[in-house]
Amino acid sequence: MHVVVVEDESMIRLGLARMVERYGAGRLRVTALANGEEAAAFVRETPPDLVLTDIRMPRMDGLELCRIISETRPSVKAVVISGYGEFEYAQKCLTYGVKEYLLKPVTPGELYSVLDRVLKPALADAPSISEYEQWLDSLEEAIWSAVPGAAVACWTEGKDRYFEAHASPERMSAAVNDVLRLLVKRLNARDIFLFPAPPERRSFPARQEALAFLEEEIFKLSGLLQTYRGGNLKNVWEEAKAYIDEHLTTDISLEEVAGKMGLAPTYFSHLFKKSTNETFVQYRIRKRMEMAKRLLEMPHYKVIDVSLAVGYQSYPHFSILFKKAVGCSPSEYRQSIGMK
Repeated sequence: MHVVVVEDESMIRLGLARMVERYGAGRLRVTALANGEEAAAFVRETPPDLVLTDIRMPRMDGLELCRIISETRPSVKAVVISGYGEFEYAQKCLTYGVKEYLLKPVTPGELYSVLDRVLKPALADAPSISEYEQWLDSLEEAIWSAVPGAAVACWTEGKDRYFEAHASPERMSAAVNDVLRLLVKRLNARDIFLFPAPPERRSFPARQEALAFLEEEIFKLSGLLQTYRGGNLKNVWEEAKAYIDEHLTTDISLEEVAGKMGLAPTYFSHLFKKSTNETFVQYRIRKRMEMAKRLLEMPHYKVIDVSLAVGYQSYPHFSILFKKAVGCSPSEYRQSIGMK
């Protein structure tokens, strides 16, 4: 669930936001804004569950903000905060559907009582933010893995859990737009393929239409990834080998490469060996030794410098691995090609 705190005084704004976060215990996302104008634009674009707003603010006061919310996003609940001299002013907000108000200074106990009345019924079954993020991680990995049925299974598991059946059309529209943008952003952050920006934020009259849109877009992402990879998993291994080759001189781990490819480490290790007939470690050593041979063929490289250049800080360790791979020591290899 999402709560927006609107307060022009920065210290009070920060304090209120922290109190709401503590109340939510990981189940509430909190956005803090400095004035009613910012809040009105934000609520129009991304309707939250609750707006907690001060009355007296520059640029746009809380009364005008509550009026805009009631007219444009009537499903969004509002709670106003007023000083002792503003009681009559705060009462005007009641005409815009405001059911609760708080007097300054706001104490945690007073705020939590109001939040109990406004949010507790919906919070009872709401998933935590960490659960939601874990689901997004799983969905992203399922899309990236290209394992048949993985994205479908992850989507089916999460759509009823993370998209409330009783959510308003405005909130549902905002939720599916946000999920799509986050997925594309995460996929592009892998810096391997470029996925186009999602379509402009769309509004849907009903939950079913919103979910159908997001489901279609998820399948489009999966299909686009298949196209980028030539229609199968073969290009995953080409990507993996290219990444390893680019980082031969650094100590990258199997887990790091698997993460870049969007696969679980055990699954990646199994399929890497099946595809290349080598383990991850064997492949890295072989490529490092091939690089070492090329450098040893260059007269200006000292043997010990070659060891460092291919990622081995210990020359004795490098020499042992080189002899095992090539059949002779680095110095003997140089002699065999007519170099001293």
